Amino acid sequence: MTVLLVFGLFVVIATAHNITSLDVPRYGDPHREANLVCYYVNEKNDPPLHSVKWYRGTHEIFRFTPEQLPPTRIFNTTTGGGVTRGSCNLHSCAISVVLPRSYNTRLSFTCEVSTEGPRFAVVKQTKNLTVAVILREDPVIVGVPGIVQLGEDVLLNCTTGNAMPPANIVWYIDGKPERTEPWMVNNTQVSYPNEFGLRNSWRSLRLRVNTLRSLVSVRCEATQPTWPPYVRSANASLVVARSPHLSMFTASGSSTTVFEISIAVLASCLSSVHIFSKYSALSEV
Repeated sequence: MTVLLVFGLFVVIATAHNITSLDVPRYGDPHREANLVCYYVNEKNDPPLHSVKWYRGTHEIFRFTPEQLPPTRIFNTTTGGGVTRGSCNLHSCAISVVLPRSYNTRLSFTCEVSTEGPRFAVVKQTKNLTVAVILREDPVIVGVPGIVQLGEDVLLNCTTGNAMPPANIVWYIDGKPERTEPWMVNNTQVSYPNEFGLRNSWRSLRLRVNTLRSLVSVRCEATQPTWPPYVRSANASLVVARSPHLSMFTASGSSTTVFEISIAVLASCLSSVHIFSKYSALSEV
C-alpha cells in the first residue's frame, strides 16, 4: 500500500508490507483450537516491520513486535476467541485460538501488519469462522435393491454421521426434489446428543417405481444450517427390470448366479417376441 502525502514541495511516501495470504478456517470445532496464519512480504524500499496484530472482532488478542522484548504479547478477552500460543517471524504470524462452545457462532479475525515510522503504514485483512462440527463424511443410503419392478414400492433411508448443528436432509429423484406434503417439509429425524453434544440425522424415502426408463437416480442431500451452509450428498441408482418376474432371482438369500439371471432375461425377451408375432395381426384390426 502506498500513500502520497504532499506538504509544500515535499512528498512523503508511506509503504506497508503486503499480506499475501490469511489462513482462517471457514468452520471451527469448539472442542479443538483453531489455527490461524497470516503471511506477509516486504517489497523493495519498504520500511522494516513494526508489528503484527490479531483481532477477534474489534478486540486485539495478540501482538508481535520484533523490536521489543518479549516480542509477543497475548491479550485476555472476555468475548471468546482467546489465544493460547503464537509463533511469528518477519514473514508470517501464526496463532492458536480457543473457540466458544456456542455452535453456529460466527467469529471474525483480522490480521493487521504495520511498518516502522515515521508514517507507520498499515494493511489488514479479515476472514470469518463459524463454530460448528461439520460432517466429515458423505451421508449413507441403505435399502437400495439390486433390481426393482415397475410399480414396486421401495423404502430407502439416508443417515448422516455426528455433527453440530445437525443436518437437514432432502431427497432428489432423477434430479427433482421429493414431493412431500406441507407437514413433511422438515421431516428429518435427529438423534439425542452424544457425550460431545453432537447429533446425527436420518430421513426415509418411500418411492414407487413408475418410470419407463431402465434406471431411477436418487440423491440424498444433507445440509447443515451454518453460515455459509455446509452440504454433503450421496447418490444411488435403482435398476428397473423389464421382466415382471426377474426380481425373484435377486431376492435376499438367493444363490442364483448372474448366468442364470441372464438366461431368465433372455427367455423372457424371446417369449415376448413370440407372443407379439402371434397376435400382431389381431392388434392391427
